[in-house]
Amino acid sequence: MVVGYSLGNRNDQENDILVLGEDDPDVIAFSKALPIVLTKICGNACPYCGFSAKDDITVPYSTIKSAKASRQAGSREALFISGERPDKFPHIKSLLDLWGFDSYLDYAYTVCELAFLEGLIPVIDVGFLTPQEMKKMSEICALIKIMIDTVDCNSYKKNFPKSAGKKIELRAKSLDWAGKLKFPTVTGILVGIGETKEYRKEALNIISDTHKKYGIVHEVIIQNFVAEKGTFFEKKKEPSKDLMLKTVEMALEILPSDVKVIVPLELNPDIEDFIRAGVRDLGRIYQGSKGLYLTEKTIDWQNVNNVIDKLGFRLQQRFPLRKSFIKAERYSKKLGQVFDSYRYKIKKEEQEKAKETK
Repeated sequence: MVVGYSLGNRNDQENDILVLGEDDPDVIAFSKALPIVLTKICGNACPYCGFSAKDDITVPYSTIKSAKASRQAGSREALFISGERPDKFPHIKSLLDLWGFDSYLDYAYTVCELAFLEGLIPVIDVGFLTPQEMKKMSEICALIKIMIDTVDCNSYKKNFPKSAGKKIELRAKSLDWAGKLKFPTVTGILVGIGETKEYRKEALNIISDTHKKYGIVHEVIIQNFVAEKGTFFEKKKEPSKDLMLKTVEMALEILPSDVKVIVPLELNPDIEDFIRAGVRDLGRIYQGSKGLYLTEKTIDWQNVNNVIDKLGFRLQQRFPLRKSFIKAERYSKKLGQVFDSYRYKIKKEEQEKAKETK
């Protein structure tokens, strides 16, 4: 176990994230993140995705250099991405055994811990995990990502016939497991894959019910459908801005007010109408994301800043874990090496404000 502050989380670097003021009504927040694709090998076979059954797995210690550079560039999040259950493939099992790992979970935990030692807060998007695996990963990861891509049997059969991990029943069960474990969760829906308005509404209601029951939904991503080149769906058009806006408005109406709604900035560069609709978070802004298909498009930061200034807002970088979750101590003892001091600052600020009102 790491004792004291991890190597990249020194006292003299605490103030690079303000935290205080993050919830102010004029703030548009974002998290600067390093995406790390552990492997594109995947047990699912989605017709729009470049992940497949042909890939290797990242050498654990090869991630240290990029994590260190990303931390020095101001990132505080490491998003670990992999396909569904790569440990079901014999050559991956052999590699893990060669490297001395008893399981894929041990490998994933180790890679996350290496990033944490460099000062990044790990977040995982690795597909299906059992409750026991979730519990273990919650020790080193601030968030788990569990997206809902399909919401009924017919849609599943049409779009994901070879993707058992995409079944709505399994995704809903995973959300429930994360809730029982109090593991903060990133979730959301895919828009433009062929689903109907009713399907989107049903998925959002599942997410809303989960948060009302457990209070663990950290953010909801309204994700544009994007097909990779060379896939079966590559000629399918992306959803229109109007459809995205209407879905965002639906999400803001259905979801509890403390759940942030996010649209990927790279895919929705005309952000003004989304902010006017009520979006107050730009989500993950990726650094070093070459090769991650959703981030091939670059962000025009000058335009983003101009729009935000015009609308009377200001940008503020946040941790991957929001102020409200830090305040509620929704993190592990290990992650407390970073977050405990911020929780103290939040408490102190509230005490000072209470004195001023007397």
